Amino acid sequence: MVLIEVVHFIYDAIRLDEKLLIREFDNLGINYRLVNAENLAFEFPGTNEVATAFIRTVSQHRTQLLAQMYEVIGGRSINPYASIMIGNNKAITLAILNRLGIPIPNTVVALSSESAIKALGVVGYPAIIKPVHGSWGRLVSLVGSNEDLTLLARHRSSMENPQYETYLVQEFIRKPGRDIRVTVVGDEAVAAIYRYAVGDDWRTNTARGGKAEAVRIDPELEDISVKATKAIGAYYAGVDVVESDGGYKVLEVNTVPEFKNVQRVTGVNVARRIAELVMGIVKRG
Repeated sequence: MVLIEVVHFIYDAIRLDEKLLIREFDNLGINYRLVNAENLAFEFPGTNEVATAFIRTVSQHRTQLLAQMYEVIGGRSINPYASIMIGNNKAITLAILNRLGIPIPNTVVALSSESAIKALGVVGYPAIIKPVHGSWGRLVSLVGSNEDLTLLARHRSSMENPQYETYLVQEFIRKPGRDIRVTVVGDEAVAAIYRYAVGDDWRTNTARGGKAEAVRIDPELEDISVKATKAIGAYYAGVDVVESDGGYKVLEVNTVPEFKNVQRVTGVNVARRIAELVMGIVKRG
């Protein structure tokens, strides 16, 4: 069945993930139009097209702005603006998950290097230091002492970016050389992979070359991943989970998730599931 309402498939780069999604949009007969974000302009006063925006832009700032703009002019966004804003802020995401009783690593959000050093006394050594915003493991550091953090703070201050004055200080969980990326679509964890570190690198992002392996999703893993996705108000997400002595803990929730490795390793057609989700949302109106 062809849907009447138009979906704006918004991109700023056509990666493999987007190619897979476009193929499934075509297969399902979704009425969509590819829109390059760099060609978009909103005019006020003026007549701006009201539509459902399916946003797959790489830039976090651009994704947030587009989602908000489509919603305020009377359309909607997949994922919704509020969920994207929360998912792009690791501190806010973890605060919400903690409030709802979803397990996370021990974490302190510090607004200065001095407070971050004090936070090391709370979470212990070694600790992970993350920026509040960011992806692909960039500017994530492992520190083993106050001196390490002092050097890190000095480096951050030279970058002259106010966001780096905030420190997310997190306990280092001695995971089994891997973490888990769970892809959640709607009410279901549809696929998951282990992401293994390469060599001596403790980070496990497949974007950094980490190898991947399919995961058998057990009820506990599905429950925590779906709850985390719903907690931030997302329709679909990539949930990063770590195994600890105390069970699974959620690290972050990604609202414009890459899934090509999940699809390749597991054989699950994640793109199809996401396209079906979009079709269902449009049909419900």
